[in-house]
Amino acid sequence: MGGLKQDELSKGQRATEPDMLTLTEDAKDTLILSESVKNDIVIRLRRIEGQARGVQRMVEEERPCEDIIIQVAALKAAVTQAGVAIAGSHLAECVARSISSGEGDCRDKISSFARLFSKLV
Repeated sequence: MGGLKQDELSKGQRATEPDMLTLTEDAKDTLILSESVKNDIVIRLRRIEGQARGVQRMVEEERPCEDIIIQVAALKAAVTQAGVAIAGSHLAECVARSISSGEGDCRDKISSFARLFSKLV
């Protein structure tokens, strides 16, 4: 984790991130996550970062193409899964909140989410 303890990271993140429970007009689409979901996504992204460095090292070491391609495929799948986790949180929190608060048409919100989700594939 680059020498920082989880507690130190959390403190640093809290100091720079907006309060997730108080949303301004500009922050309506801010990602809202529980601490456990946020931690899961951050762990996934750190793992992806390590995988990317590993692929880079494989290229530098001139490892067999087949091995590199297999690792690139695994990296791509990991990025997709991180996106799916974020999209799921967006659907559960942001879209559901805006629908329940009466912001616009339910179908528009779901259609917008579907367009956003399709970017992951």
